[in-house]
Amino acid sequence: MNAASGSGGLKDPLPTPKKHYSGLWIGEARPDPSLPDVPVNPIKWSLSLLTPEGGGGSGAVSAFGAGFFDDSGDIPGMQILHYTINGKFDVESGGVSLKKQYVSRLVPEDLVVKYEGKLTIGEDGQPQITGQWFNDHEHAFGVFGCHLEEQ
Repeated sequence: MNAASGSGGLKDPLPTPKKHYSGLWIGEARPDPSLPDVPVNPIKWSLSLLTPEGGGGSGAVSAFGAGFFDDSGDIPGMQILHYTINGKFDVESGGVSLKKQYVSRLVPEDLVVKYEGKLTIGEDGQPQITGQWFNDHEHAFGVFGCHLEEQ
């Protein structure tokens, strides 16, 4: 998958909905080319996207997960940074809206990374999410792409 182009060989839209798309999602978040000092960040999320059949009903949080960076150089004394992910998954459109928030008293509470994307099924049959990310606190943005590890 190529986060910069936002595609990884798309197949048809989502097939008959499952109860959830859950597991380890792997990919990367690339900054916009106008931000040369912002590094490419790996995506390694434990993430669940719930359909209404799986409990992700109207108004409910239908996307949730967590993860960590083990190579953080951003916060002195904090080589490992943990974060939570929550948001919405719209099974009709495939739309995914996520917020990643760090779990550390050393990270400002308003440092939230937002991801807006779309879930599709790749040519390899695996679910993938591609879209844009935004970090208003650090005035950074770019594109991202990740795929659900085969199970």
